[in-house]
Amino acid sequence: MTAPSLMTSRRFSGPTRLRLQLVFAKALEALADTYQHQASEFVRRLKPRLPVDEALQRYFREVGVPAAIEETVRSRALISLAGLIESPMKPEISASGWTILRPDHMIDALRRRVQYVEDTNLDCRLAASVSDEAVAATHVRMALETAQVLAGQVTPDQAIMLYVRSFNLASVDAQVVFRTAMSQWAELHPLPGEAHAPLHTPSPALDSRPKLELRSRPQFGLRVMV
Repeated sequence: MTAPSLMTSRRFSGPTRLRLQLVFAKALEALADTYQHQASEFVRRLKPRLPVDEALQRYFREVGVPAAIEETVRSRALISLAGLIESPMKPEISASGWTILRPDHMIDALRRRVQYVEDTNLDCRLAASVSDEAVAATHVRMALETAQVLAGQVTPDQAIMLYVRSFNLASVDAQVVFRTAMSQWAELHPLPGEAHAPLHTPSPALDSRPKLELRSRPQFGLRVMV
C-alpha cells in the first residue's frame, strides 16, 4: 500500500475533492494509529522470545506498513513501548564448560533451537494476522466514509473502489476491503422493500423454566422481503 492518490478524483467538483482529501487524510491518520497499536501489541506478544528492537523490526518485515507513515508508526510505537525498553529481557542462562561439547548435549541444544525458531515464527505469523485484520477493518471504515461523502454522485461500489485504488491496496487486501465494505453498506442502507423482522420471544409466564436467550446482533439484524 502506498500513500493515497487523488488523480482519479479530478472529475469531481472542487468542494467534493476537498472533502475527499479530508477523508484520505483521516484515513492515513487512522491507519497510523492502527499500525502503531498493532506494532506495540506485536512486540509485547513476542517479548518472551525477542528483544524490543528485534521484534519491532520483525513487525515491519511481516506487515507491509506504508512508507509514507512508517517512521511515524515506528516513533509512536517506541514511545508506547517505553516501559519494555526500560526493563529489557533477562538473558537466558546456558550451560558452560566442557559439557556443552558432548554430542548428546549439542543435539539437544540444536533441537531446542529449531523448536524455538519455529515457535517464534508461528507467534510472528499469528500476531501479523491480527494486525492485518485490524488494518483491513480500518480500511473498511474509511472506505464507507468515502462512499458517504460521494453519495449521490457515484454509486457505493464506485466510491469504495475509488478508495481502494487511491490507496493502491494489494489484490487480496483490495478484495477483502471491497467485499466487506459493500456488505456493511448494504446492512446500513437496506433496500426500500426490506423490513426488519421482529424477534418473537416466548412469554416467561407460559414456561418458568430457564431458557437460553439468543441475542440478535443489531448491526446486522434479521431482514425479510415484504
